[in-house]
Amino acid sequence: MRLRIIAWIAALLLASIASAEAQMMPGGAWQGFYAGANVGAAWLDAHGTLSPTGCFATVGGCGPTAGGGGASRSFSRSFNASGVIGGGQAGFNWLVAPQWLVGLEADIAGTSAGNSTNNVYSLSGPLSGSATVHSSASQDFLGTVRGRVGFVATPTLLLFGTGGFAYGQQSGSASITFSRAGDTYSKSFSNLRTGYAAGGGAEWLFAPQWSLKAEYLYVDLGAGGNQTVNITNAAATGVNPNAGFHSSLSSHENVFRVGVNYHFWVPPPPPPAPVAAPAPPPPAPKVFIVFFDWDKDVITPEGHQIIQQAADAYKSGAPVQLQVTGYTDRSGSPAYNQRLSERRANNVAKAMMALGVPQNQMVVSGRGENDNRVPTANGVREPQNRRVEIVSP
Repeated sequence: MRLRIIAWIAALLLASIASAEAQMMPGGAWQGFYAGANVGAAWLDAHGTLSPTGCFATVGGCGPTAGGGGASRSFSRSFNASGVIGGGQAGFNWLVAPQWLVGLEADIAGTSAGNSTNNVYSLSGPLSGSATVHSSASQDFLGTVRGRVGFVATPTLLLFGTGGFAYGQQSGSASITFSRAGDTYSKSFSNLRTGYAAGGGAEWLFAPQWSLKAEYLYVDLGAGGNQTVNITNAAATGVNPNAGFHSSLSSHENVFRVGVNYHFWVPPPPPPAPVAAPAPPPPAPKVFIVFFDWDKDVITPEGHQIIQQAADAYKSGAPVQLQVTGYTDRSGSPAYNQRLSERRANNVAKAMMALGVPQNQMVVSGRGENDNRVPTANGVREPQNRRVEIVSP
């Protein structure tokens, strides 16, 4: 019982330390603290012995060939006990290389493994007849604290070997019945046994924080149950009441189990999807302005320079359709000004054609005294409003 409490305290301490350290460890699907449950089967190989502690016979001696015949002989029997085993485990893994890890795991499980046997032996001498020997063994629980070494075969498959300390509560009983008088002498015991466990297995990560495992363990809990009983009321003729016998039980077992583990390590979030760069804003339209004298549609020398710049800009870029729009000030009638703005626009378009700009790449129009560059009252002669605008979108 005391070792069981110590084992539970160690497991809880491991859990508290692991949960703090897991936050400091680098990434790794198998790394950090985990806990889970398991179920499987246990096969117990037991060997029971029942041996005299003194001379059973009151006459004839105790030697096997003397008058006592087989009175001093030991009775032994081997038998198997199997049953279901199930419990929980917790552990911590440290990633020491990209494909290698070391870990520590503690587990405890209840088990139903148990069996019994009866054997009849012939006796001679004062106890002539037969002796029926009954032996039984069972296991209440099994626990281990083991180290692990693992190899990460793939990102989702871990192969591991394991070994360490094992402990378990085992019970047994032994009895002998002499046929001469039907007297039975028996003894039972239950104690905590310790030993070692070793084995290996595989674990598969089927979700980011969940894994399935299959594991085999060989467990040896040594010999135990050396219990002695004295014969205090020897009813059988020839049985020495001062004698007795002791019983012992040695065992080892094979455990195969499967389980599921939850890994408390949280995988890092996937990198954010690249954000597409916003499309660059469309370039601002290029505007070339040709100014005219009052009431004139003749292009000035300065105007020809502006037209040359517009033609060069057109020929240096991708073909676009130019907007060639004429305007006037507000010093004449609206009808007259409309016709004057159209003549100005057509003259600029002809000059552009002379410089190599195709006619079908220009939209030519007049806006008259609309859309003044400088707002004025009616009849005002404003030079900034007497213009043609060449716009390259």
